[in-house]
Amino acid sequence: MLTIVIAAFCTAYYTVNVVMPANTIKKLLKIHHTRRLKPLDCTVCLSVWIAAVLYFQQIELSQFLAICFGAGFIATRIK
Repeated sequence: MLTIVIAAFCTAYYTVNVVMPANTIKKLLKIHHTRRLKPLDCTVCLSVWIAAVLYFQQIELSQFLAICFGAGFIATRIK
């Protein structure tokens, strides 16, 4: 269970803060930059949805995401 939580948070953190799909969608659809596009611009919201999906997947997927995105999260904190 803890693996799913870690995988969901690290994946959501990377998606919201590095990939920033909400900004791309806002530019394409000409939406004002201050408008929110939940869950794509909210780490908490996106991590809940990712955790819900990972709960029904095989544990290997959660372990893979936790390792890959967890390493990136730690690297951004250590710098």
